[in-house]
Amino acid sequence: MGIVGKFESAMRGLVEGTFGRLIRTSLQRDEFGPQVERAMESHLRGSPNGREAPTLYDIYLSIKDYSEYGKDTRLAQELSNQLVQMARERSYWLERNPVIRFHEDPHVITGQMRVTSYILDEEDAPPSGVASMDETRSIAPAEIQQLNDEIAREQAHNQADVALPPAWLTLFRPTRGQPMRLLTSPIHIGRHLSNEIIVNDKRVSRHHAEIRYERGQFVLYDLSSTNGVKINGVPTRQPVPLRNNDLITVGSHEFVFQRR
Repeated sequence: MGIVGKFESAMRGLVEGTFGRLIRTSLQRDEFGPQVERAMESHLRGSPNGREAPTLYDIYLSIKDYSEYGKDTRLAQELSNQLVQMARERSYWLERNPVIRFHEDPHVITGQMRVTSYILDEEDAPPSGVASMDETRSIAPAEIQQLNDEIAREQAHNQADVALPPAWLTLFRPTRGQPMRLLTSPIHIGRHLSNEIIVNDKRVSRHHAEIRYERGQFVLYDLSSTNGVKINGVPTRQPVPLRNNDLITVGSHEFVFQRR
């Protein structure tokens, strides 16, 4: 190949390589891991337990990429597991397993993503530029309901993989709510945003209680909460098998348990 031919070939490779980097048709699955790892690394903070890592990760995707990955609960679980492994290897402290949430953002370019991460606890103010992220003081009831609805939709999407008998929790006081189907085990109850059932009440601990399906029955466990739980008005700190129409009290909130 002559000098002119070599020059043309080099220029063609340069141009094609540049456009290959700039024009993306979609995200690849293996691109998520490095992004959430960077988000963990960039938001570490000191704590009595050592370097504390974020436990909530919001991933913003283009419309096209969200349609492919937005409801991929398996990917979310894989990323959570990857962050747990990373924290163990680097001796980071995690308050609990990381929660991954996908969001559609029309301002994000196809093939790219934006990741934000937060350490949420009652001592922290909401992250800069993000309103109502502190689950103790400032999250609105409407946002609590929206989060519960999102979790319920995700559970319904995966109910084919869950072999639980039909059972529900229905908020009875302070207001009447819609029945929430119990589709996974365990079901976590508390004030923290990562719980399946979020209770916006200062008397409720961040991780207050959970319901597990064991040996053919649903069992309520108190998670060493500050104010405990009640079953039909009776305080208990011990695991209690639930019966149809039992009344569960958590803080000032009461739920009716029902099953078939």
